[in-house]
Amino acid sequence: SSVPLSPFAPRLISAQEGQWFHQSVILVFGEVGVSERPIDGTITVRHHLEGYPPTQWPVTSGHFKVLVHLDPGMNRLRFDFSASKIPSTSSSITVNFLPLTSCPPLHLAILLAKDSPGEYECHGDRKLREGNDVRMAKKKLRMAAYLAQLFTGEQMFRHRLGSRRCFRLEEEWVADSLSSRDDGVMRSVAKVHILRTQKTIEDIQQREASQDVQGIWDTASEVVEDYFGETAPATKRHVAVLIIDAKGDLRFGDLANRSAFSNGLGLCGSRSLYTLPSCLEEVVSAFSDCSRPGNAVGNNDSAESGSFWEIATSAMKNMIEAFISPQPPTQPRDLDHINRTFLMKEPYSFRTKSPGLRFCVPKNESSWPRVDCLRFRYHPCFRIPTDPVPPPLPDNPQVYAVENGIVAGALGGIVLVEIYTDGVYRAHREFTNKPEREVSLLEDDLRGILPDDHKTKPMKLRIYSAGQGKTVVEDFSTIKSSKVQLPNGYGVAFKSSSLGRPKTGGSEPQQLILHTVTPGRMLTSIRVFHNSTLGGLEFMYEDSSTQLFGRRESSENQEKVEVSDFPLDTRKGESLLGFCVRSGAQVEGIEILTSFGRRSPMFGNPHVISSNTLIPPRGRSIAGVSGSYAQCVDGFSILYK
Repeated sequence: SSVPLSPFAPRLISAQEGQWFHQSVILVFGEVGVSERPIDGTITVRHHLEGYPPTQWPVTSGHFKVLVHLDPGMNRLRFDFSASKIPSTSSSITVNFLPLTSCPPLHLAILLAKDSPGEYECHGDRKLREGNDVRMAKKKLRMAAYLAQLFTGEQMFRHRLGSRRCFRLEEEWVADSLSSRDDGVMRSVAKVHILRTQKTIEDIQQREASQDVQGIWDTASEVVEDYFGETAPATKRHVAVLIIDAKGDLRFGDLANRSAFSNGLGLCGSRSLYTLPSCLEEVVSAFSDCSRPGNAVGNNDSAESGSFWEIATSAMKNMIEAFISPQPPTQPRDLDHINRTFLMKEPYSFRTKSPGLRFCVPKNESSWPRVDCLRFRYHPCFRIPTDPVPPPLPDNPQVYAVENGIVAGALGGIVLVEIYTDGVYRAHREFTNKPEREVSLLEDDLRGILPDDHKTKPMKLRIYSAGQGKTVVEDFSTIKSSKVQLPNGYGVAFKSSSLGRPKTGGSEPQQLILHTVTPGRMLTSIRVFHNSTLGGLEFMYEDSSTQLFGRRESSENQEKVEVSDFPLDTRKGESLLGFCVRSGAQVEGIEILTSFGRRSPMFGNPHVISSNTLIPPRGRSIAGVSGSYAQCVDGFSILYK
């Protein structure tokens, strides 16, 4: 039974009967005994059918944390407690593991220089005991990835962002290394790829010493592209790379603001790799080892670094930042005590000259800030089976000015708005329960959640959509003031955010007010001039009049212009609703959206990775288009009233 009968039977706090998990290694913490009589002892975790070797974990003053390996499907687990002078007791629980095979995985890789012997710096005793070759590096990287996974899964659960929502690791069927007691047992475990660059050890270490961010990044990204290029496109690939010949942690310059989940590639050096655990049985000892390195390991880890457990904690923090953290960081992260996630009792700190925590309870552990977890929530790698399928392209939010603020819209819904003043994050609004296609961001509401000394300062917004798009509003007041006076006394229209990047001095600005702002005028068709980019749009009316935005003809040295017509069913009242625009430095493709839910083909280049939907806020209609053009349209926005 999951309900213990004896007060000394383990009581599980973080896992419930029948609960579903999406990662193969989970964290379970609980209690033993009664608070009036704290007790020490040992918890032994046994897997049903003895499918995995039993593991033992310490009980400290009646509290324990254990790491449990799960097999896909149902897992019947037994927790046996033993202590001196007390009869052994046990409790059981059944949990379920559902692998997330429908979302992209995190790939793990070790990068070697072409002349590398495949060895990382290692303390002399450790080198004799366990070795420091690629085989051991794979085990340590794999174990670190599992620890990062269970830490993140637990954090998502505590933030109430899905039933144990987490990312998955790419796996392969090989001899398992998660337990030191397995002898060649084959299982599905995290795969670690071995990559070779054409650069030498000297090349890599010179770039590291000079903090050549771009050189290191290019070295890794070229090898990753050659190796993984046929597996998945770069925009849908997430690779965590340990550069074994880089002796530092590689968390300097712009590398500190890049990660596998945010940039597709995360880089970490091999500094302190030797201190990390290589299997479940080593987790407690690795983060409890008070031995000190002295000066035996190069110049990186010395007496000033503290003891081995402090060095391991720092190494684990750097890997988590490099591999999975949302970048750039919104607010400071407290990952300096990541060891407390895996331990019940913290050892003495030689670095701070202070005793460790007696009890590492959740409030004292490291954690992901709420805004980081919100950014994880709709990341494709964190999708669980009950989530909708993400869009093929990032769904960038669009910002529309209204009389008393702005409206942010995205087809997949808006999930998070971060507010900054003086370049520093101050507050946020979230819409995670049910992302809204449109959210009103009223100035008074936004300023109301700012600290008192920042309520009157200029606001910068970062707006995130459920479709992994992001839009930055550099100054709230400039968006709010984007008004256009309509002719003939028809009032005021607002202008949306602009797409594309007009050439300074080389582009012709244009603003076109549609005839439909005049009562009785009817738009019947839109003619599109395009090739691999958008040349122009011609709006055609029932009285045979037309309006041209952009140009009809092909400019010199460009391919032939195609002409496509998209008629509207005006007899049934169909009207222009908006546009779906593919853009980079120029507008390369456009779709026309109608009030009946119809959309035209994609006119232009359909293979651009950025997609933006321009639809006026609810209750408003398109009054015109604005932008600029040279050889093609290179700036585009809509006017609405």
